[in-house]
Amino acid sequence: MKDKSEIIRLRNYEGLSEREISRRLGFSRITVHRILDEYTKALKEQEGDKSRIEAYILTPPIYKTENRPKRRLTENIIRIIDHCLEENEIKKRSGRHKQRMFKQDIHELLVEKGYDISYSTVCGYISNQSSQKEKESFIKQGYIPGEKAEFDWGEVKLCIAGRWQKLYMSAFALCSSNGRWGDLFHRQDTLAFMESHANYFEECKGVPHEVVYDNMRVAVASFAGNEKEPTQALLRMTAFYGFKYRFCNVRRGNEKGHVERTVEVLRRKAFCLKDTFDTIEQATEHLHQTCRKLNASEDIRPKLEEDLRSLLPYTTPMGCFERRELKVDKWSTITLNTSHYSVPDTLVGRMVEVKIFSEKLLVYMNNAPVAEHERSYYSTWSLNLNHYLQTLKRKPGALSGSVALSQAPESMKELYYKYFTDNGKSFVDLLIFAKEHAISYDEIALAGKDAEQSGIKTVTAAHITTLLYNRLNQTPPLYKHEQKDEIEDFAIKQLSMWSMMMNNNSKIV
Repeated sequence: MKDKSEIIRLRNYEGLSEREISRRLGFSRITVHRILDEYTKALKEQEGDKSRIEAYILTPPIYKTENRPKRRLTENIIRIIDHCLEENEIKKRSGRHKQRMFKQDIHELLVEKGYDISYSTVCGYISNQSSQKEKESFIKQGYIPGEKAEFDWGEVKLCIAGRWQKLYMSAFALCSSNGRWGDLFHRQDTLAFMESHANYFEECKGVPHEVVYDNMRVAVASFAGNEKEPTQALLRMTAFYGFKYRFCNVRRGNEKGHVERTVEVLRRKAFCLKDTFDTIEQATEHLHQTCRKLNASEDIRPKLEEDLRSLLPYTTPMGCFERRELKVDKWSTITLNTSHYSVPDTLVGRMVEVKIFSEKLLVYMNNAPVAEHERSYYSTWSLNLNHYLQTLKRKPGALSGSVALSQAPESMKELYYKYFTDNGKSFVDLLIFAKEHAISYDEIALAGKDAEQSGIKTVTAAHITTLLYNRLNQTPPLYKHEQKDEIEDFAIKQLSMWSMMMNNNSKIV
């Protein structure tokens, strides 16, 4: 169009000949003559209508191409390609879509049959055939507030405590407002499925009237023709919370397009900049903060508030755990899926009740809680030093090389290796005292530092116990004779420090 305008301008306003225009612009004289001739005809036919002149100038040039026959893409080749495409459709409908022929496979088949044709020609023909297929159209749906939510799973790779792990993100989306929520789990199993719903309903303080799922194994137990049998977990939740469920058709992600988009948005918004965390709880809290930030945006918040007001009433969360009875082995541990978890050593050989959650374990004996552990999925040993105190009291020499000590907090390991490597029994007595009085490891470590700062060269269990008793406002117990002198010396030093402070204050007054 630009060249056409330039040819007309040079002819009409500068008066150049066709030969000169051809030389300046690099077009053939035939092209220049044709454009000027068409322009002259348009002027004669305009009859006062300038729009026809403008239309001619703005119309791109039309080139006459010869109707050449295809030299390589013969009828025989076309028949072979069409047959391969038909076979692909049959395989797709019969569930063998992974065995379809790719464009490269079709090209290799043609070459093997002796045809001389390029790969690009085959790709061009197949793409042209695909573009001629009738495209599917969709109808936008309207939603009543609080009526429907969609659920799906997504994968995310995060670095937890220095180890890269693949975690599973549960995602909910309210269809009316696009309000979003997510949680992180180690497994995409039934416990995580139930717990994700409990967490979501707890956050919303309500329950959607209907939840839409795809054909995930934690929601669909079996297929019978077009009918889908829900799992026991889904039936339990619908009975407890009162919502209805609906399943999508196979390979129809558009039927729950809100949550398909939610998985992508949450994964990108939450973890594109920060993907390293100390614990999975920290990563989950970061995800929750991202969800709340997204839901607080101006375009979502008003509709979300209307959604939340229209939900079914919510009372209490359903128990999302599996109950088992396990036997305590000689290591004073129970074993679950190749991972070991410690319990008090007084329970060796006995049966205990275990409540298994997606991310933790609770252990009971006669309905009384005796142990709690973070659930492991990597065949590890999770040992609590307090669970082995009775055994260590009889075998104090086993303490220094024990796995239980290696898994203790750093402050306790530092205290042990600094003052108790040659007196493990005193360290065990100190731990027993702390356990009986519900004193934490942090308080023990702090008392050890206070004793050290008071000027004692060698801190003993007696010094730490005395300080802990003072904090409990109790009278220290009577100790053995060999401990008495140390305690008295420590008490005298404390009294001396107080006396010096009082004397200094008196002088100032």
